[in-house]
Amino acid sequence: MSNHYLIKGDSLKIIPKINFVFDAVIVDPPYNTSHKNIKVLKGRKALSSDLGKWDYFSDEEYLNFTDKWIDLVKSKIKKSGNLIIFCKLEYISDIKRIYERKGFKHHATIIWHKTNPSPQIRKNGFLSSCEAILWATKGFDTKEISYTFNFSKQNEMHNFIQTPICMGNERTKHKTQKPKKVISHLIKIFTNKNDWVLDCFAGSGTTAVSADEMGVNTINIEANNKYFKLMKNRLKKDLGNHKIKIISQKDLGILKNKMKF
Repeated sequence: MSNHYLIKGDSLKIIPKINFVFDAVIVDPPYNTSHKNIKVLKGRKALSSDLGKWDYFSDEEYLNFTDKWIDLVKSKIKKSGNLIIFCKLEYISDIKRIYERKGFKHHATIIWHKTNPSPQIRKNGFLSSCEAILWATKGFDTKEISYTFNFSKQNEMHNFIQTPICMGNERTKHKTQKPKKVISHLIKIFTNKNDWVLDCFAGSGTTAVSADEMGVNTINIEANNKYFKLMKNRLKKDLGNHKIKIISQKDLGILKNKMKF
């Protein structure tokens, strides 16, 4: 049975206090895409790109923030571990340079194509239909370190994933929720049964939902109170109370490898 720990708080403060080494870190961090402009068009619902204060950065602030959290997770990943990062296309090179400076090996940039992106109302630019997924490993000397990479069928191993954005019963109120189909595909490739995954920007809890189906354990950190409550309720409903444990920041000391309920 897989287990899933939920922690509410700032990842930059929590990660150093966790005495744990993970098989993989799979994260969908803030993208630095928010702005407060609201498009009001006659006969249409107003459109806003304001995702919240958690996504407000200048470029310099965003890259400093990225540098800090990658530096923190580095010591929490096994030598054979994988680092998987969602990002917008404009930041691919910047984020790649950050983790390469810290000793990670970049292996691939995967493109997620959204088949039903938000429409371009003013028709003065392209629809934002693609996001990037960066794959790096902490260890890359194949003679000594074997990182996890589960190659499936040839037609399933393209560096291109195509799905709709979340719809229907899967959709929550999280504005940047990733589809379970995308996260499940990544977990299948980059982890094995009984592995432990860290998601330090857990959002609506999709990493835990996907991991649970494959017998993979997770630790999920979320700073936003509204989204933490959303994740907690979703996981209790989908996975059951017996698989979920909420940890307060003062109890982080219990998070040690090979822990059991």
